[in-house]
Amino acid sequence: METKIICISGIPGTGKTTVCRKMNDLGHPCVEGNELATRYGCISGDQVDIDCLSDHLLMDRFHGIIAAHYAHLLPCDVVIILEADESKLRERMKARGYPDEKIEENLDAQRSDVIYSESLDLIPSTRIFRINNEDLDATILNIEKIIDQHPLYS
Repeated sequence: METKIICISGIPGTGKTTVCRKMNDLGHPCVEGNELATRYGCISGDQVDIDCLSDHLLMDRFHGIIAAHYAHLLPCDVVIILEADESKLRERMKARGYPDEKIEENLDAQRSDVIYSESLDLIPSTRIFRINNEDLDATILNIEKIIDQHPLYS
């Protein structure tokens, strides 16, 4: 199987943006989902049109890593779900100004494993990985191992 798109997903505060930046620093092309959505005209306000973005990614034969809380809904060959400790997530979301109700909604999404479930509707479980992002270096090593198993370019 030739892997084209590795999707990094997770609720807000799990470190998707930080991981994406670090992957770029290490020479693994990683793009934020909203950047792609803007480039393709698939965003209105803060709403991304997943179907529009997916169509463009397929038409362009996109190869690389995409990081976004909705990345797992795109045409991924591999999904990496970042998770983190609830107390840290709560702190990070509070610092971003999230209202308590939104924080609890996001934490419930991690607890209920909704991202895994939605991913499983689209690809087999053998291509879905969970990483607890408590240590950035360990997270990056784990992602690099996944990339080695599922190379972006073959």
